[in-house]
Amino acid sequence: MELRNEKGQTLEEFLADYDENRYRRPSNTVDMILMTVHEEQLKLLLIRRKNHPFIGQWALPGGFINFDEDMETAVKRELEEETSIHENTYFHQLYTFGNADRDPRTRIITTVYLSMTPESNIRKTIANDDAADAAWFTIRKCVQKTDDKERISVLSLQYKDICMQYRIIDTVRNNYIETRSELMEGSDCEIAGDHIKAINMAMDQVMNRAASTGILFNLLPDEFTLREVQNVYEAIIARKTDTGNFRRDIKRMLKETGTYRNVKGKRVKLYRFDPMYRYVEENL
Repeated sequence: MELRNEKGQTLEEFLADYDENRYRRPSNTVDMILMTVHEEQLKLLLIRRKNHPFIGQWALPGGFINFDEDMETAVKRELEEETSIHENTYFHQLYTFGNADRDPRTRIITTVYLSMTPESNIRKTIANDDAADAAWFTIRKCVQKTDDKERISVLSLQYKDICMQYRIIDTVRNNYIETRSELMEGSDCEIAGDHIKAINMAMDQVMNRAASTGILFNLLPDEFTLREVQNVYEAIIARKTDTGNFRRDIKRMLKETGTYRNVKGKRVKLYRFDPMYRYVEENL
């Protein structure tokens, strides 16, 4: 029996009668937080906007989703169009930002993707499309003060002689955390629009979950040494870790490849990430 709604319409009849212009449509975009590790430092890719709005400001790469385009297809297309990077890039949805006044052009809702890529993609980066320039900024987030009611951190972005620093204030409000950011005095410029919110959110996720979720391995080649894993992890959290404890824990997520590499005259084992690690009894 064919289902009918309260007007007695079949699905085909309902669709034929549907007025798609009944509601105003917001525009939809995707933005990418693309990270890598280079020379033991965490890097974030930013593009400098060529046109209004926020002309001349540094921003996350991204753009509008075509009407008949899947979101993940749009992510790959925009990344390639604006930066020329199109391969070996991991990404997953981070958050959707939709404040009504976030963009002066019109109502624009953006879905931000957290992306990671090996450092080999750095040399492939070329600004294209509506990006006037593209640069890999060194990014760090350090906690300055914390107590039961508030945490204050400094998030810094540095590229050559360009420096941007934001004070991030996380305040307890009943049973949730309210986060706000302030551009610090002495900064050379500021991030476009509300992109600092997305960048800060991504830093928290990467710093707190890089090892336990395995996402840090997207910053490494297919085969790597334990020292390379530790170097990447320490670049993410911006501090040193105990080598013995780190290696004991991280090995649960790895498989030996059976191959070796000569490092400073020593024969060192190579490993590969095992995505199935979380389905075995012993987890990190």
